[in-house]
Amino acid sequence: MTTNDQQMPYSTKSVLTLILVLLHSVANCQEDDRAGLDFFEAKIRPMLVKHCYECHSAEAVAKNNLKGALLLDTRAGSAKGGESGPAVVPGKPDESLLISALKHDGFEMPPAGKLPEEIIEHFKHWITIGAPDPREGAAIATAKVDIEAGRKHWAFQRLQASQPPDVQDKDWLRNDIDRYVRARQEEKGITPNTIASYRTLIRRVYFDLIGLPPSPDAVAEFIKAAEENFDTAYSNLLDHLMANEHFGERWGRHWLDIVRFAESNGYAFDKDRPNAWHYRDWVIQAINQDLPYDQFLHAQLAGDIKTKTDFTTTNEYLTARTSFAATGFLVAGPFTSQQTQKERERSRYEQLDDVVSTLGTSVLGLTVGCARCHSHKFDPLPKHDYYRFVANFAEVGSADVQLNSEPEEFLANMKVYNDTLSPLTAALNQYAADVLPNNFKPWVSSAVPTPETAPLSQANWQYAGSFPADSPQEALNRVFAPEESVNLQATYNAGAIAWQEKPDWKEGELFSIEHHPNSAHYAFRKVNSPIDQTATFSVASANNISIWVNQIEVLKAKESAGTATGQYELSVPIKKGENQILIKLTGQTMQVGFSTTLSTLANHPVASLGGWYQVGPFKAANHNAAFGTVYPPEDNIDLGTTYEGGLQWVEHADWEDGTAHNDLLSGENSANFLYRVIESPTPQPVHLSLGSDDGIQVWVNGRKVLNKNVSRTVAKASQEKLTIQLAEGRNAILLKITNGAGKTGFYFKATHGKEPDDVRNILVIAPDKRNEGQKKRLLDWYKGYDLGYLKLEQPVKFQELSKPSPANVPVFAARLKGSTYQFGEDTYKVYHLRRGNADNKESLAIPGFLQVLTDAEKDETFWTTAGNTLKEPLRGRETLAHWLTDETLGAGHLSARVLVNRLWYHHFGRGIVATPSDFGTRGEIPSHPALLDYLAEQLIENGWRLKPIHKLIMSSATYLQGNAKSDAGVQQDPENLLLWRRSTKRLEAEIIRDTILSMTGAIDLTHYGKGTLNERSNRRSIYFTVKRGQLIPLLKLFDAPDAMQGIATREQSTVAPQALALLNSPLIREYATQFAARVRATNETTIEQAIASAYALALSRPPTTGEIQTMNQFIQSQTEMRGGDANAQQLAVRDFCHLVLCMNEFVYID
Repeated sequence: MTTNDQQMPYSTKSVLTLILVLLHSVANCQEDDRAGLDFFEAKIRPMLVKHCYECHSAEAVAKNNLKGALLLDTRAGSAKGGESGPAVVPGKPDESLLISALKHDGFEMPPAGKLPEEIIEHFKHWITIGAPDPREGAAIATAKVDIEAGRKHWAFQRLQASQPPDVQDKDWLRNDIDRYVRARQEEKGITPNTIASYRTLIRRVYFDLIGLPPSPDAVAEFIKAAEENFDTAYSNLLDHLMANEHFGERWGRHWLDIVRFAESNGYAFDKDRPNAWHYRDWVIQAINQDLPYDQFLHAQLAGDIKTKTDFTTTNEYLTARTSFAATGFLVAGPFTSQQTQKERERSRYEQLDDVVSTLGTSVLGLTVGCARCHSHKFDPLPKHDYYRFVANFAEVGSADVQLNSEPEEFLANMKVYNDTLSPLTAALNQYAADVLPNNFKPWVSSAVPTPETAPLSQANWQYAGSFPADSPQEALNRVFAPEESVNLQATYNAGAIAWQEKPDWKEGELFSIEHHPNSAHYAFRKVNSPIDQTATFSVASANNISIWVNQIEVLKAKESAGTATGQYELSVPIKKGENQILIKLTGQTMQVGFSTTLSTLANHPVASLGGWYQVGPFKAANHNAAFGTVYPPEDNIDLGTTYEGGLQWVEHADWEDGTAHNDLLSGENSANFLYRVIESPTPQPVHLSLGSDDGIQVWVNGRKVLNKNVSRTVAKASQEKLTIQLAEGRNAILLKITNGAGKTGFYFKATHGKEPDDVRNILVIAPDKRNEGQKKRLLDWYKGYDLGYLKLEQPVKFQELSKPSPANVPVFAARLKGSTYQFGEDTYKVYHLRRGNADNKESLAIPGFLQVLTDAEKDETFWTTAGNTLKEPLRGRETLAHWLTDETLGAGHLSARVLVNRLWYHHFGRGIVATPSDFGTRGEIPSHPALLDYLAEQLIENGWRLKPIHKLIMSSATYLQGNAKSDAGVQQDPENLLLWRRSTKRLEAEIIRDTILSMTGAIDLTHYGKGTLNERSNRRSIYFTVKRGQLIPLLKLFDAPDAMQGIATREQSTVAPQALALLNSPLIREYATQFAARVRATNETTIEQAIASAYALALSRPPTTGEIQTMNQFIQSQTEMRGGDANAQQLAVRDFCHLVLCMNEFVYID
């Protein structure tokens, strides 16, 4: 042993061996871990979910149903155990209380009955191997959300009836709103503003109610009326504007913001929803009609549920369209259209979260979505409530629902159609019952699958000889080398004989070889076939002849007196791929020879094909019209007919099959017809290879067999392939070739075909062994051979072409089990999820409501049966709609508060609750809580109608006041929370654009209909298509939302790009040009008149003397700057108008 050996207790080899052993051990452990986790997922987790989670999970905690303080839905919970100790002790099943409970030894789990022994053994095995468990999470606390304590939050309490407070400054009051507002002001010693000027008021009211500026005439009329009787004039003004259809456009925009309305999916692919605009129109119309808010919500949540689509009147159609359109609320959210199968379930829960989150913020002012992964951290919203809330929407998907907009006309047309069709169908059915079976019997009794066939590819003959023998008999009988195997490179007889290619030996020709009687000659060729098939081998020879096909002798004949075509007719099997034919010739003559013809069915004509007849072109507006129009030849063929425009059938006997004819037809946006007769000796399937430029339709014996509307540049072989049926005797074939632009043409070739595989498979079954389904399939196939049946079928099919189509209007809407992320049987179910993870399901969620907003003595079943008065329970969404506006027992108190606060926000620029979509404990408290409840009560007393609340708010002195500042007000209430003056508001993006368009005089005020992405559209901005990935730049610049989520309060940024856009945009410049042309149409209008007109239109007031002077100087300066330009002054007026469009006063109210 060396010194080094003494210092090292282990050799290098030993260390390496140890490392390898350890690595192997680690690998084995990893394999064991994976196997253990797989066992848990397969055998243990399903049993826990099914039998244990109801009483021993986080959901049980939420339901107040936890038993024995035991949680079995996490690894930590199982180890911690409950009141009696650890439920699972890894590796020790005898010490694990879970096993005792499953055995019903001291404990009984599940209490409903003992599980099978096999399952208990699975649990014992699982614990024995260490209880592998992938479920993360600590053993959670068992405390539940205190719902009763949560109800004490101001927003969750029932509406508090109050008497409007008494105030000292009664002269300022105009209604009870002012009492609530003035009382707070008096507490602070603040004096509010008096009524604003009439010009200010009418501009404020117009923008508030319809989002458009008043015309100068409207301003003048209001001022005149107000000076006579303000109260009457102002009341009439409010009524007039709320009756205007632009009212719904203005206030519909606010709701569409809240509910994240858009007309595309969003995300990377941003697929369009071309029929989503119906929801926007529905919102506008509902607001114009002052649809009560409870009905407004019910329609959006459940409008589709009891709405039928098989209506018979226009009124029913309008009702259905309205009902389906309303549910656009549910399907307006973003939707990613690209995800893997594994991601679909997660995406579905995100989609449902979008629905309930939007519903929560828009209607209840609560961040319900924050309870998805865990109970809400701040509000009394348990996770359990969240999933029960979501479950109301479990079956919701989307669809473009097709609604017939002209049902009466459609039904009348259907009656005419059916009256014509019925006798035709009756005749066909009579034939099918009386005649067809008798024709079918002889065919089906002998029918067999048509042999498959295809052309053969034959190589040139090869010749080897002569092989010498001692006598003619020896030459005949001796097996020479080629008979054993053929090698074309081999030589024989010491190199004297070699294979020679004979390209001049043609099929069907007799060729001779010099011969000595004491010798033999061999001919060989290769034959390739694409399929297995049978071939006819026709041979003629006056000599001794032997023939082998693929080494199998198929002919051995002796010399004869002469030769004749078809002397020997052989049926030989040809295999797929390469085949070999070998011929041996001997004899007594001085020459030997032979001729052969090898053919398959494919070498023979399928039938007798008559020449083509052609008529056309039949003109149309475009290619689609040409393809879809039913022209006379499609109904009946009469070769002697002259059609409209003098078109006649022309025979073309020289048009060859198997050739692309791209120069024989003519006509753009037109149709040409080709017709021919085919005589078939037997009923047979025939394969057609077709080509067309552009579209093609084909009829055989009146039955349409091809209908292909395509666009092509040239016709060529095999663009279309199909199998047709030829009956015995005369068959008629009709082609319709349609063309859009450029040249047009066709290709046609008929070859032997075969029946469909299912028919062939049935035909090989003995007739008495076929079942009824197989017999019916053969009968259906046979109909294509029965000319009598086809003759009666043709008018039926032709009449069916004229079947009326409903005038369908597609509406993008919610639909029960409609389109969504599909992932199997759980697609339309909602489970409680642990931590919001779709891979960690707990129990199935049952539809329900938020406990904190529900009367403590009631649950969802009360609304499910509408107070136990309905025989049939309502669906979850219907029930939810009732609950949302039930102010006594449900959430109506909060819904009402949230809604009136939104109205207040849009009238004043700040809500009574400054966080209009968060009334929870983290939201702002109301500045005037009693006023908020008063308005909510008024809403409910007015049948949930909004227009009375608008009028109530806008008739108050609080709304009517001016915006002057006072020292006391600024000192005591700098943020104007007490509403002592009118705050300045910037117009929203859409209203700025609409107002600019109004100045041009070219604004298109058409209501409703499909939107556009064209920035130059003159329609109101609400009719822009909201494409999430392509927002209108000007609107986006002025803070229009992206519609990815609901927005209650838009930002009001003030950034340089806004001013720069108004100053430099070519489009704004064009609008300024039109504005200038409006205020100064001719040179007869003075500059002062143009300035006054612009101010009146844009600012609803006349310019001051100073403004006239300043603007006059500006126009003069701009004119002089342009030198001698003949149009300089009008361009200067354009610059002035552009300046007006950029003024703060133009884009701000008050």
